[in-house]
Amino acid sequence: MNKNLIIKYFLVMLIMITAPVLCQTDSSKISVKDLVIGGNHLISQKDIRQILPLGDYSLKSLETAIHRILKIYQQKGYPFSQIDVSHSKTILKVDINEGRKLVLDHISLNCPDSLLLFKLKQEMDLREKTKANETLIFNINSLLNYLENHGYPFAKVIIDSLRFKQDKIQPQVLLECFLSVQTAEQITLDEFRVFGNDITKTKVILREMRLKKGMIYNHQQILRGIRQLKKTGYFEKIEPPQIAIDEKGRGHLLIRVKEGTAYQLNAVFGYNPAQTKNEKGYFTGLIDVGFTNLFGTGRILETYWQKKDQRSQELRFRYVEPWVGGYPVNVGFGFQQTIQDTSFVRRNWGLDVEIPFFYILTIHSHVGREHVLPDSIGEILYNLPKSSFWLYKIGFSYDTRDNPWNSSRGIFYSTQYEYASKKITSVGDTISSPPVTKGSFYRERWTIDAELYLPTFKWQTILLGLHGRQVKSDEETISFADLYRLGGTGSLRGYREDQFLGQKVAWANIEYRYLLGPFSRAFLFIDGGYFMKHNENNELQQDYKIGYGFGLRINTRLGIIGIDYGLGENRSLSSGMVHVGLMNKF
Repeated sequence: MNKNLIIKYFLVMLIMITAPVLCQTDSSKISVKDLVIGGNHLISQKDIRQILPLGDYSLKSLETAIHRILKIYQQKGYPFSQIDVSHSKTILKVDINEGRKLVLDHISLNCPDSLLLFKLKQEMDLREKTKANETLIFNINSLLNYLENHGYPFAKVIIDSLRFKQDKIQPQVLLECFLSVQTAEQITLDEFRVFGNDITKTKVILREMRLKKGMIYNHQQILRGIRQLKKTGYFEKIEPPQIAIDEKGRGHLLIRVKEGTAYQLNAVFGYNPAQTKNEKGYFTGLIDVGFTNLFGTGRILETYWQKKDQRSQELRFRYVEPWVGGYPVNVGFGFQQTIQDTSFVRRNWGLDVEIPFFYILTIHSHVGREHVLPDSIGEILYNLPKSSFWLYKIGFSYDTRDNPWNSSRGIFYSTQYEYASKKITSVGDTISSPPVTKGSFYRERWTIDAELYLPTFKWQTILLGLHGRQVKSDEETISFADLYRLGGTGSLRGYREDQFLGQKVAWANIEYRYLLGPFSRAFLFIDGGYFMKHNENNELQQDYKIGYGFGLRINTRLGIIGIDYGLGENRSLSSGMVHVGLMNKF
């Protein structure tokens, strides 16, 4: 049943009852230099004069103003209000008969299925009887929502009749409404047909949407499934599903998609200009190859390489097997190696387990092993010993963004706690004060990432991002290798990659985005960062930094080209940080 049709029917009926009487004049223009208002109690003369200011009116504009006043009366629960308008010379006289208040007395519901009738009556809410129009519409919508989410997508709620009667005690009109519900047999979905999926397997699509044969049709669940399917990034377009009933009464759900490949290459190259005359500028780079829908099965295979500066590199590998054993549990294995300032090498591997709940919430856990291998420079400059860790992580993420590639609205929040059992296995002869001894220690880390997307005008949105990191340890001084790094494209733009170190780091991002398309945007940004640590003498070191600039993401035939230009403190326009990237799906 068309909900809007029911609502319009009821409103049209009220308008017919409450139509004002306008005394038409021979002139097409009415000049009003004085306004006389009578009979009003619920609406002040000041408010009426704002709607009917002095001046010239056509008959049509005068009718529009009068209907605006009547609409206010209807919103206050007086739909029987009438307005008589007369015009003499330059005086407009407005006589208002506010009528009686309309109160919803009772809604009588008729349904041939007694069990369904009982459940429908439980969905009704008649507490706001003084708001008869809104309460009636609310209850009709509640009934239709219940029906379409419990196997009756073609059900109808019909207004059989309306009965008005005078209240013998109060000066009000009581409304009795008689509704009837028409339903066919409850529909179960016995077959799913997906069109347009040349790569992604049908069972993967149904799995992501949480659809199973024999389930009772639930419109809300199907809409949630569509939103979840969009988040996978496998498709460029997903049309609203259609339901069909065959001659045997079986339900068929038809899903049409336009598939975009989820295999991608992300290549980024940047140039950092020299800071002094004795230095030389240098290039940075990143190559990220990801197969997020391997062979159309939803499996993930990712490789990542990044050169952050002249002396630092990072390499990562990750594989994820989705829906292990037919349950919504994703299990992954990963390896990572980081060369930091040619002073030490960090290697870690581990097992990840993800459990998605309710389409927007995901629980994350990790068990892994980590090794820190310093060279002689790291031992001398940063007092680094050789150490190993067992890592245990737990966290969750909450994601309501409408488009993970180019969000216009929604929230993303992620938090994680890590506990590490650390063992120092070897101390070099070159390590200086404070002394580092062999033994076992613990390390704790907390991370928080939050993003809020607020739409403003059409195709425009504001991104507010807040991120925090903290590390604690029972060592006398937290190891240089365990500190967090701040600065660069992913955090504080306008500064070098990992330029600042801290036991605590935090940064905030504000972007004003103009969305040029599903994958393209132009934006202005302001980034603010904070970092804090204690040095070897236990002295507190902390500072605040700010960066600003602009960026572009342009979808081309080659892929998504990204350009970021950031200015940090004490930087001229010619010494800003420029990063150019290419994300290509193939």
